[in-house]
Amino acid sequence: MSSARHDYQQFLTWLHLPERGATEDTRRFANLVDQDFDTVAAHSRAMSRRSVLLAAKAKESLLQTDFTPPAVAGAVTVGEWAWSALHSLTVGPFRGFRVAETFNFPQRITMFYGPNGSGKTSLCEALELALLGAVDEASAKRIPAQRYFANLHENRYEAPTLAARGAEGQVSAVQADSEAYRFCFVEKNRIDNFSRIASKSAGEKKDLIAALFGMEQFHDFVTNFNESMDQQLNLVAIQQQELETQRAALQRDQATINGELQAVQTIAQEETAYAGAYAAGLSYQQLLELIGSDAAPGRLHYLNAQLDGPTPGLYGVSSEALVAAYQAADREQELLEDVDKRLTAKTGETSFQNLYNAVLGLQALSPDNCPACGTPINGDYHVVRDPYAQARDGLAQLQELANLQAEKNAVRGEWERASRGLEGLLTAFGQRVSAQPDHADDRVRYLASPGADHRAAWWKASYVKQGDAPSMAQRIVDLAVECERIDTQTNQVLADRAALAQERTRLVQAAQDVAGFQTRRAEVARQVGIARQTIANFDQANAALIDAVQQEAVQLVLSRRIKAAYDEFLRLLRQFRSELPGTLIAGINTVALEIYNEFNRRDHDGDKLAALYLPTNEEERIGLAFRAAPDTRVDALHVLSEGHVRCLGVAILLAKALHIQAPTIIFDDAINAIDTEHREGIREAIFQSDRFAATQIIVTCHSSEFIKDLQNHVEKGQWTAYYFMPHIGDHRPRVKGNEITFNYLEQARAALDIGDWRNALGASRQALEMLTDKIWKWLGKNDLGVITLPLAGRGAEPNLRNLCEALKRRLDDSRTFVHQDKPAVVQGLGDVIGVPVQSNVWTYLNKGVHEEADRDDYDPNLVRTIVENLERMNQLRLGSMPIAIAGAAQAAIMQAVADVANPL
Repeated sequence: MSSARHDYQQFLTWLHLPERGATEDTRRFANLVDQDFDTVAAHSRAMSRRSVLLAAKAKESLLQTDFTPPAVAGAVTVGEWAWSALHSLTVGPFRGFRVAETFNFPQRITMFYGPNGSGKTSLCEALELALLGAVDEASAKRIPAQRYFANLHENRYEAPTLAARGAEGQVSAVQADSEAYRFCFVEKNRIDNFSRIASKSAGEKKDLIAALFGMEQFHDFVTNFNESMDQQLNLVAIQQQELETQRAALQRDQATINGELQAVQTIAQEETAYAGAYAAGLSYQQLLELIGSDAAPGRLHYLNAQLDGPTPGLYGVSSEALVAAYQAADREQELLEDVDKRLTAKTGETSFQNLYNAVLGLQALSPDNCPACGTPINGDYHVVRDPYAQARDGLAQLQELANLQAEKNAVRGEWERASRGLEGLLTAFGQRVSAQPDHADDRVRYLASPGADHRAAWWKASYVKQGDAPSMAQRIVDLAVECERIDTQTNQVLADRAALAQERTRLVQAAQDVAGFQTRRAEVARQVGIARQTIANFDQANAALIDAVQQEAVQLVLSRRIKAAYDEFLRLLRQFRSELPGTLIAGINTVALEIYNEFNRRDHDGDKLAALYLPTNEEERIGLAFRAAPDTRVDALHVLSEGHVRCLGVAILLAKALHIQAPTIIFDDAINAIDTEHREGIREAIFQSDRFAATQIIVTCHSSEFIKDLQNHVEKGQWTAYYFMPHIGDHRPRVKGNEITFNYLEQARAALDIGDWRNALGASRQALEMLTDKIWKWLGKNDLGVITLPLAGRGAEPNLRNLCEALKRRLDDSRTFVHQDKPAVVQGLGDVIGVPVQSNVWTYLNKGVHEEADRDDYDPNLVRTIVENLERMNQLRLGSMPIAIAGAAQAAIMQAVADVANPL
């Protein structure tokens, strides 16, 4: 929470100003929070944890805390810098650096390039620690510094050493100062958070500026204060109220004693009324006798003895239903046998039916010939009778057989239902009598396994008699009749038990009600006894309470002071947070607008900003107006794309850095937070403009294309480049300083110096493409961007020589255009075009790199001419026209007009 601690100390400075009018207790409370800031910050508002902590600390030491401004709360003056540029950084072991590495910053721009995981973030955190004294990421994750900064493989860290150059060139160590240097950093995470806030709710957008300037930790710290700590303070004289309540209770105790007789009489009357309601003419004493007790059992004891035994069960079987099931099965069996007899009589017809169906089944395979002999059905030579027609006619004549078969299917279905119905009744009957295969009664054994087989009349076997004894079926029906008789007797017993149960239920309820009367009598006696004892021993019994009342009075005074201090402290803290955006962005609107438009210089002019309204408090939104509608103010986060929102965030941060005259700006991977579409504008606005010409810039980036563009568009003497590469097993980042270059002309010069004409031309082609593009843009800025170019075909790119000739021709034809760099550009293009078009030099420049065997050697002098002219042209700024030259150009134009109007 290092950044939150720093912002809180600025709040202390603000709070202790006389114009705030804060009370001494409020200032004491604010200083108390500062004394144990980390502990307070670690507690959130959830379950009032922070209020519980602060209330305990305030009770313990608020009155002993000083109310004067603490020494750490002094504001640091920025803009008056002790140094003009960073000189060197030594880092390691630290985070990703296993051993010490030294990085020098001799030029205005220092680039750090490498893939993710190669050490760039560790380098930026080393700069952050050296400049600010802490790293926000470590604080946000609540990881101790010893563990967060330690190199994993060395298990330790050493604080980075940062040196800076003064105005006179002297080198001295940099002292960490969070207030002075916090706005020197432009981080990718901040830009990402700033762009994401655009999609959040209105309530979350109030943290917009704080998030951009890295103050979200302070916002979170303020947000986590509870609305009040009243619940944690002694604000009510509870003990005093209790004592007064106790004294008032003496009167109630006397009233309890005086009302004892009346209370007993009331209970007795209710008892008599209850007994009469239970049974006419019954006295309460008789009711007690009916209920009884263990010593003298009554009617209730008798009923319990009768009803607590086991309840007889019912068989629940029906002999009538069983007989009906047997009859239904027999009836369906007779119907099935009748159908079978009729079908047997038509056995021959069945064979013909199968034959006809078989013949018709072959029609699809041989529709035009007899399926038996192959004779054609139609034609000169054909069968006597169509077999397929004969089969259809035969099937029609056998319709009665088909009907009989359908009837059998229907009868068979009913037969199976009757069979299964009988089986179901027998199975249920067996379950009722707990049938087992080894039961002594053969009827029960039969019910355990009646031998149901739904392919035959299985029940018929039970009709067979064994000598003079009835059949098993009849004996099963007789058993059902016997069960029905037993159920009739059981139902009578159950009816008698129901009457006894109803009587017992009434007596049980009466016993409960009688217990209630007895409890009331006992409670009256207890309360009267307590009342008599309380009156006799009040002062002695309440001695501790009387003493607590005296101590409570002191705590009340302290708690009310704490409440007043906390309420005012929280109000002023929130006021400071609310005013914070206005403090942060004061005086930077215009510069931020200009930088944003420079970032978006390729946009349509109407889409550029005419006005920018940065918020002056946390409730306001960022407003803007476009040049297309300068009088219409809109919400920036509603109308800007994510890419433009990111550009706006960078512009605000850079405007703040310029406002405080920061000598150094550190871009911590921030370029990668910007989409590719805007990187050219950012490169030109930050690295190639005069606005930041006096500002040292340190940039880390994993985009090789952006580093390449920087090295080619910024003069060599202005930048230093370090390249980070992953370790090769020793867990040490491989660092190379200025050993690798992406600058085309440097690559061309290096190849030229060793006689490598081919690669010199390859780099020259890339440099020439870059320079012609730069010259063309320069002409466009001066309203000369329209040129005529031949193309090989639709969609083809112009070759470089044609482009050079067109640019030179445009400059030659623009006689009224006067610029200090124009002669050098014309001369350079002329010298480049002067190389013969038939030369293999131009063949290479126009078509690029291709491997070809047995190529003719290049003319060294022509190659040297190309490289040297490109180097001279690359040194030209091609910027805006100086005022003096602009005036001369205007005079020349006026003279030309006059010559036309007044010819000799």
